[in-house]
Amino acid sequence: MKIKILLLLLVATILVACDSEKSDLKQQISDLETEVETQATAQSVTNLFNKYDEYVKTFADDGEMNGRYMYRSAGLAYRAGNYAKTAEYLERGIKDFPNSSITPSSHVLLGTVYEENLNNMDKAKTSFQHVLDNYPNHEGADRAALFFKPADEKLQTLIAQKEAILKDENGNIKPRIAADLYQKYTAYSEQFPDDKTRSSDYLLKGGEMLSFMNNPAAAAKSFEQILASYPESKAAPSATLQLAGLYDDQLNRSIEAQELGQAFVNTFPNHPDVEKAKYYLKPEKERLNTRITELEGQLYPESASKIDPVAAGKLIRKYETYAKKFPKNDNAALYLYKAGEVARSSGDMRRSVSLLEQLYDGYRNYEKAPQALFLAGFIYENDLKNLDKAKEIYNKFMQKYPNHELAASVKFSLENLGKPADEIIKSFEGKKEDS
Repeated sequence: MKIKILLLLLVATILVACDSEKSDLKQQISDLETEVETQATAQSVTNLFNKYDEYVKTFADDGEMNGRYMYRSAGLAYRAGNYAKTAEYLERGIKDFPNSSITPSSHVLLGTVYEENLNNMDKAKTSFQHVLDNYPNHEGADRAALFFKPADEKLQTLIAQKEAILKDENGNIKPRIAADLYQKYTAYSEQFPDDKTRSSDYLLKGGEMLSFMNNPAAAAKSFEQILASYPESKAAPSATLQLAGLYDDQLNRSIEAQELGQAFVNTFPNHPDVEKAKYYLKPEKERLNTRITELEGQLYPESASKIDPVAAGKLIRKYETYAKKFPKNDNAALYLYKAGEVARSSGDMRRSVSLLEQLYDGYRNYEKAPQALFLAGFIYENDLKNLDKAKEIYNKFMQKYPNHELAASVKFSLENLGKPADEIIKSFEGKKEDS
C-alpha cells in the first residue's frame, strides 16, 4: 500500500514539474511575442522561432498549442516575406496537429500563400476546396469560395480587402500591404485592359502607391500608361498633374512638365485643379524657387523631431538643379551650401562633402566658401574617418584663409588629427598647467 502511495506521489511530482516547465516556456514565448510585436529585431524574431520549435519538440502531445505555434511561426515568416517557409510551417502544423482549432485557418492561409505569393494554383485549389468541404461555416470559407469565382470579380474583391487594411490605426500606410496592393492593381490592368474604368483607376492608384514607395520612375510609367491607353478616363486629369509633378520635382524633366501643364489647361479648362496645372507654365526659375520654399517648410514635420528624409532628398535635388541651370544667379552658391547642410543633417555625409566641395570649387568668392571648406574637412575627419582627405582640406584652408575666424579651429584639428579623445584632453590639461 505504501509503495502505491509513493508511486502516486512520484507521478504527481513529475506532472507538477512538467506543468511548471510548460508554463515557464509559454511565458517565455509570450514575452518574446510582445517584444517582437512592439520592436522586432532579427535576434528577437530568431529567438521566438526557436522557442516555438522548442515547445513543439518538448510537448509533442499538446496538439492544440503546437498547431497554434506552427501557425504563428508561419505568420512570422509571412511578415518577413519568406513565403516558402510560411507554407512549410503551415503544412507541418496541418499534418502533425490536425485537431488543433487553428487548423482551418492554417488551410485558408496556406491557400492564400499558394495563390498570391507562390503562384501554385493547384495547391491553392486543394487547400481552399478542403476548407469548403470540411469547414463550410468557418470565417475563412468566404476567402476559400472567392478562389473559385471569375478572375475579375476575385481581383476586385481582393483589392477592396487590401485597401481596407492598407493603413494602421495612426493612418500610416503599411509598406508590405502597399506592395501587395500594387501587384494586384497591376495584375488587374494587365488582365482586363478593356475594363477602362477600373483599369485606369487601378493604374492611378498604383502610380500613387509607387510614389509613396519612393519609386518616381516606375510611378511615372503608370501615369504615362493612363494617358496613353485611357486619355478620356476620369483618372486622366489626376494622372496628368501627378506626372507633371514627378517630371518637375524628381525626374528633372521640366520641359515635359511644362508641356503636361499646357495640355491640362487645353484639355480640362474647367477642371477644379486647372490653377495647379498653370503652375507648370511659369518660368522654370520661378517654379524652382517656389518649390524650394515649399520643401524647406516640409523638412521638419510638426509631429516629428527628425528631418523628413523624403522632403530632404527632394529639396537637395531642387537645390542642385537650380545651381546647375542657373549657375550665375546669386542663389546658386547659397543653394549648394544649403544642400550640403541638408544632406549632412539627413545623414548622407558623402553627398554632403561632395556638395560642399562643389560649392568651394565653383564659387571661391562666395562669402561662405571658407565655411564650406572647413565643414567638408570636418565631415571627412569626424564622420567619414578619412584623415588623409581631412588633412588635405585643412591644409588648403590654412593656405587660403590663415586669418579667418575658423583658422584656430582648423589649426587645432590639424595638430590633433587622429589622436584619441583622452589624449587630446590630457594634452589640453597639460598646457593649462604650464600656463
